[in-house]
Amino acid sequence: MRHNPLFNITVIAALAAATMMLCCCGDSKKDEPDGPDVPGTTDEQYQPLTGLDPNVPLFNGYDRIVGYTLWPAENKADASLTGEGFSYDYWYEHKGEAKSLEGLLDMCEVPQETLDDMSTHNLVLTCFMHPYNSIYNAYDNQYIGIMSAMKANCWQELMVRETGGDNLLDLYCELTYPLTHDGTFHTYLSYLNYQKEAADNYFSLSALSLVAMTAVDSKVYSPEQLTRLAGEIFNKIENINKAGELLSYVGAMRYPFLLGAAIAYRFDHSLSPLELSYLYDLTGFQGIPGHDPATDRYFTAENVTTALNIVTRSLERIEQGSLLTNTQH
Repeated sequence: MRHNPLFNITVIAALAAATMMLCCCGDSKKDEPDGPDVPGTTDEQYQPLTGLDPNVPLFNGYDRIVGYTLWPAENKADASLTGEGFSYDYWYEHKGEAKSLEGLLDMCEVPQETLDDMSTHNLVLTCFMHPYNSIYNAYDNQYIGIMSAMKANCWQELMVRETGGDNLLDLYCELTYPLTHDGTFHTYLSYLNYQKEAADNYFSLSALSLVAMTAVDSKVYSPEQLTRLAGEIFNKIENINKAGELLSYVGAMRYPFLLGAAIAYRFDHSLSPLELSYLYDLTGFQGIPGHDPATDRYFTAENVTTALNIVTRSLERIEQGSLLTNTQH
């Protein structure tokens, strides 16, 4: 049994602030009866959402907003591709000349001939180093935001590659947050010897967690890969915990937890309707196309803690191999 990362004092202290960022919430309804008991929850009034169906993707309906389909069934063979990656040198040299965001994004498009020959390993690194992955943070809805970032032609190519999801998983597992000699944190890839500036490190791992969330939601991964991913989420959370006050729940840790919540929601058959409701609230998918907005949810910092505990227990079960099945709820 792993140590529950929620006991970190910094994380608990940040939960109240995180609540406003995680979901659409409202005032307490005094006349509601108590909901069913969930281990680890408080005595707060909380009613399960009705109509939740974990067989329906969390991102259902988003394609109508952003204009493309996440991880389409098409699989482009990529074993013979060996081309180099893309460095965005032109953007670095000429970004000051752009007149609009669209112009900046156009500078980051990979030439098609380079993209067609690029190995999938180098492609996923090119995606990770895209200068505008952090654009998701400019949107009120971070899921529309990450799908907007993934409109870049490198991400579009990765999603149709035969081993695109595999390489994304490898990259996510490789990312760490080491403490450098000067006391700052950098997102680091050992095999690239590549560091991003400290100001960008939240966005690097956070954006990749959201991208991996789209892959999980689209059933890209096998049960064995989900088991590996569950273990890696724990590694990320423990790694961030070591940073103490340098990396907060809101700034960094919530994104691996959101990824874990998507895995639990879609694949953990043992969850009760109330537990599914907590996870659905945690991910903040209320009000997306196909779902009614839960504007009157009684969602407190204590309920966030309960939801994160549900994620932790579910990931522990998955990591132990007890949920090795491709069949969803």
